[in-house]
Amino acid sequence: MLRNLGLLVLSLFVTLAVCEGLLRVFGSGVLPRPDLYVDDPVVGKRLRPGWSGDEFQAPVTINSKGLRNPEIPYQKPAGTYRILALGDSWTFGFRMNEPDAYPRQMERLLAASAAARGDTRHIEVINAGVVGYSTDQEAAYLRSEGWKYSPDLVLVNFYPVNDTHNKLYQYQKRAALRALHPILLEIYEFPSHLYLRAFLKGARRTLKEKFGKVRVSAAAKLGVEDKGGRALVENDWTGDYRNGARGWEAVRTALKDIAAGAKEHGVPVLVVLLPDAQDIARYHDRYHPKIEPMVAAAVNEAGLGYFDLEPTFAPWRGKEDEILFRRQRHPNAAGYGIIAKAVGDEIEKRYLLPTSRAVVEMSGIEPPTSALRTQRSPS
Repeated sequence: MLRNLGLLVLSLFVTLAVCEGLLRVFGSGVLPRPDLYVDDPVVGKRLRPGWSGDEFQAPVTINSKGLRNPEIPYQKPAGTYRILALGDSWTFGFRMNEPDAYPRQMERLLAASAAARGDTRHIEVINAGVVGYSTDQEAAYLRSEGWKYSPDLVLVNFYPVNDTHNKLYQYQKRAALRALHPILLEIYEFPSHLYLRAFLKGARRTLKEKFGKVRVSAAAKLGVEDKGGRALVENDWTGDYRNGARGWEAVRTALKDIAAGAKEHGVPVLVVLLPDAQDIARYHDRYHPKIEPMVAAAVNEAGLGYFDLEPTFAPWRGKEDEILFRRQRHPNAAGYGIIAKAVGDEIEKRYLLPTSRAVVEMSGIEPPTSALRTQRSPS
């Protein structure tokens, strides 16, 4: 009996080990690379300094300070206007070459526009995006590291699908385990280093969506609506958007933390509400009306600038395949270009043009009312 049980356990272990090995050999292009990240006591995880390789079939190089950005000193050169872009995979440039990520595309657009109008300042945009970051981690990064770059403007790119996941809280739980004993942490974190775990999570998500579609289709034939099946298909992510929810309250706290640092350093902050571009019509009709007023109110409560990209993406309703990477949730190079153009234009109007409100406040010169009227964000 014990011998048979032992053989069963051994067979299961060998099977799992073989599957893990095959995934590492053949799945490296479609599964995350755990070695790209290192633990960090402040922000939970950081990009590994000096790392170079392929992540999701795109070449990734991390500089010596742990950013997917060309090497850049903390000290800002004279005559430079420096923008620090905080965010998650949408800022990092998921599945894209780094020059196609939206911060770098925006840097090129802003530099060309500045040169065309005779602005001799050098424009720098620092890509501080990290895959998986939530707003609380971005606030922690800004506090511990971001201000060292002396930015003239901080961008907080808010991706509403998962920025309420309160990732920092999860990493704090890991720190508590480490404090009890490092071995406990190693045991707890071991599954996160397995390719097999990532594969099973993705397979589970896909099966849920397919099962939901079958339920919705069957219900439609009976002339009824299956809301539960539709929720499985749509993967409704708006549950955290309610007052008192831990994830949402973490967002509000993080924005206030960012605002406190901005006030201390005398630097403006612009919060950019990114869209859920997987289904732009659904986002516009069902999700945006729920989450946008809450995000706008939280940003306003913190006293930060705000820019909503939902109107920018409206022309691509039903044409998402033109701007998304293989119809998934992340943009392709063209989609990132749309963000770069819209956010760059907003930055110019607000902070870079001689008639912008920020420049006026610094100079004390009031421009004509007609000039200021152009600074309003699209509604």
